[in-house]
Amino acid sequence: MENLSVERLSSVLSKFQGRRILVIGDLIVSRFVEVSARKLAREAPVPAGDYVGETLLPGGAANLARELTSLGASVSVLGAVGDDAQGSWLREDLIRSGVNAAGIAVDKNRPTSLRTWIMVNRLHYLRIDQETRRDIPVVTAKAFVESAEAEIPQVDAVVLSDYDRGVIGPALIDGIVTAAQKNNTVVVAQPKMRHYLDFTGVTYVKSNLEEATHATGMSMVNETSLRNMGVNLMQRLDCKGILITRGEQGMTVFEKELITNFPPIYGRRNFFSKVGVRDTMTGVFALAVASGATMAEAACLCNIAGPARSDKARNVTLTVGDLQNAFVNLGDFLQKISQAPVRR
Repeated sequence: MENLSVERLSSVLSKFQGRRILVIGDLIVSRFVEVSARKLAREAPVPAGDYVGETLLPGGAANLARELTSLGASVSVLGAVGDDAQGSWLREDLIRSGVNAAGIAVDKNRPTSLRTWIMVNRLHYLRIDQETRRDIPVVTAKAFVESAEAEIPQVDAVVLSDYDRGVIGPALIDGIVTAAQKNNTVVVAQPKMRHYLDFTGVTYVKSNLEEATHATGMSMVNETSLRNMGVNLMQRLDCKGILITRGEQGMTVFEKELITNFPPIYGRRNFFSKVGVRDTMTGVFALAVASGATMAEAACLCNIAGPARSDKARNVTLTVGDLQNAFVNLGDFLQKISQAPVRR
C-alpha cells in the first residue's frame, strides 16, 4: 500500500476525461412525487397532503451512464425501454446529457421500468414499481451482444449494470465476456441477486454484502467468514477481483493474493435513503480501472465517491472536481487502510 497516495489518486483522476465506456443493463425511470402533508387521513392512519410537484430522473444503468458522462467519460449505452412516454423521455434525457443512446431498443411487449418515489415532507414514504421483470427474449439479447461486439474494440471498459429487470442474463453475459476477452477489454460487473453467479469471467465485480451473502449462502459473522465469502466468489466467478461494499463498515477488496479493507472514509454514515450513490461508486471504480488504476486505487476513489455523491441533491451528478475537493485530509484515511494475504 506504500504506493497509494494523494498524488497517485490525482494522477488517475486526470485520465478520466475522454475515456470510452460501454454501459449495458437495465434502464429505469425514477419519478419523484413531492407531497406536503397537512394532517392524518380520517380513513386510515396515513398522511393526507397536497401535491407539490414531481420530477423524472434516469435510474439503473441510465443513471450510471449519466454519472459517467458527468465524470468526463464518453459513454454509449445498450438497454431496452418500452414503447411509451417514459421510454421516449429517458432516451431524450440521456441524449441531452451527452450519452450515445443509439443502442437503446424499443420493446413493444414490455413497459419502461418506472419507479415512483412518494416523498412526504421531503422524506421517502413509499416506492411503487411498474415494470416487467422477466428476462428479455434471447433474440434481443443476441442483438445486444452483436452491437457490443462492434463497440468493444473501441472502448476502454464495459460495465454490466444489473438491476434484476431482465436485460442482463446468462446469454448476454457470456457473449460480452467472450468479446471483451478477445480484445483484452476490462469488464466491470454490478450484479444483483438473480444472476450473480452467472457473471463468470468478468474482470471485476462490485456488489454489496447482502448480494454476496445471497450468492454464496454464507453469513458474515466475523472477518474470517467474510474472507471465506470473498474467496468462494473469486473461485466461482474466476475474476481478477471483487469489491464488496459493507455500508457503515466501509468496503473490502478481494484479489488473488490480497484482501484490502477500507474503513468508511468519513466515519459511519447512512446511505440508505440516497438514490444514485451505488451507480456513482460503480462509475468511478470503472473509470479508474479503465484509466490504469490498480484495484486498490480504484476502490479508494470509489470509497471517496460514496459520501461525496451522498452530500448532493438527487438530481446533481458528481464531477472530477468534487472528487478532487474530497482529497482534503485524505492522508489520514490512507493510513487506516489495511491489507492481509488471502492465505495465512
